[in-house]
Amino acid sequence: MKRISFFALFLLITIASHSQNGLFIGGGLSLISPSNGFDKDHFGFNDVANTGGGISINTLWFFNPLLSLGSELGYAYLPKDKDTWNQSRRGNIKVNYKMTKLTAQGNFYFNDEKIRPYMGVAFGLYYLRNTVDFDSNYTGSINDASVSYTSNTLHAGFGPEAGILFNLIGEQFATLSIRYTIIPNIEAEYFPEDDVTINPHGQQNHWSLSAKLYFRAR
Repeated sequence: MKRISFFALFLLITIASHSQNGLFIGGGLSLISPSNGFDKDHFGFNDVANTGGGISINTLWFFNPLLSLGSELGYAYLPKDKDTWNQSRRGNIKVNYKMTKLTAQGNFYFNDEKIRPYMGVAFGLYYLRNTVDFDSNYTGSINDASVSYTSNTLHAGFGPEAGILFNLIGEQFATLSIRYTIIPNIEAEYFPEDDVTINPHGQQNHWSLSAKLYFRAR
């Protein structure tokens, strides 16, 4: 999967570098919701994280009115799920999930009008930085369970997307879309000396609702 993602990104950059006249650059904001996939009984990302937000820088290039390629450099932050991480009687715990992504995307549009519904898919790389910092109320005693760790991992992933492209005034476009990002199983890492298991939920799949605005590159 990582090799495919590297190839897709290289292909996109090569095409864009030879297509400056048809290149649009923009950015967007996203509402991001963690998901356990279709297995509702499985302990997953939705159990440890709450809905967060994201920001992105994007490019869009039209091969023709019905086909486009694009790229995205984005950052997302998701806070902890307070119920899962409730340690109020034992101490103070800080947990967060951060994702940085670099993806390439292809879209197919169902018409060439000013409002164009589309289907697309994004492939790319996701840098995940997950942090847990627990300060025990029993520091210095045999019951001290204080622990602090940060997991930094790089994974390939992909996300099918559905949305609408709006042709605004002049050479400006806007999109409103929903995407389901799939980051395949992340193996848990166990450190027996610290009694810590990293990423026990196994996946970081998530939904994202995004609004983006594009301007023609000059």
